[in-house]
Amino acid sequence: MPAYDYSKLFGEIERVVKSDLSVAEALLHIIQFCEAARPHPDWSALRALDVESDLRQLQQWLETIMRTAPPPAAITGLWFGLFNPTVQGRVTADIHLIGAPYDATDPDWLFRQRWGKGTPVSGSTVLDSIYQLAYGREDGLGNDAEYPLALAYAALAVRRLAQRMGPSLLGDAAQRVLLVGFDSGDFLCIGSVQKDGLVFSRSTGVMAS
Repeated sequence: MPAYDYSKLFGEIERVVKSDLSVAEALLHIIQFCEAARPHPDWSALRALDVESDLRQLQQWLETIMRTAPPPAAITGLWFGLFNPTVQGRVTADIHLIGAPYDATDPDWLFRQRWGKGTPVSGSTVLDSIYQLAYGREDGLGNDAEYPLALAYAALAVRRLAQRMGPSLLGDAAQRVLLVGFDSGDFLCIGSVQKDGLVFSRSTGVMAS
C-alpha cells in the first residue's frame, strides 16, 4: 500500500508553492505532511537542511546563465528539470535549465527550438542532501522523501528566484512561463514572469504517476 495519497500530496505541494510561506516554512510543512503518513527517523535530518545558503548559490547559478548565455526572445517557456546525474561516481539529484517557445496546448512544446544545451546544472546542496538522506541506507525513505521534497524544494526555489530576479529573467521576451518538475514525471507550472514580476498560474501542474 503506498505511503501517500499522491494526489493530495501533489496538491499540497502546489498549494504551498503558490502561498506566502517562505521556502523554509513551506518545505517544513511538506515534511510534516509526509511524516504523518510515513513516520521515519530521517525526517529530523531533513528538517535541518541549510536552505538559505543553497538559495543564494542557486541565485548565482541562474544569474550567471542569464548573463552569459541568455535565452533569445522566442524562448517563452523555461523548464527547471529535476534529474539524477552521476557526479564523481556518486548519484545525486539536481536541476538543469532548458527552454523553448511555450505552448500550453502542445505537450511537446519543450522539444521544439530548444535552448539551453550545455548550460551548467545547479549543483544544489539541498537537493543532493535530500537524495543522500533518502537513499543512504537500506531502510531509508527512498522515493517517499525524494519525490515530495525534491519537487517541493525545486519549485519553491524557482518561485523565490523569480520573485527576487523578476524582469531580469525576461531578456527581450514579453513573458516567460516557469515550469519545474521531474524530466520523466510530475511537474508544476508555477506561473509567468512578466514586467511587473511573477504572476502565479491558476492551472495546476501535471501528475504523470
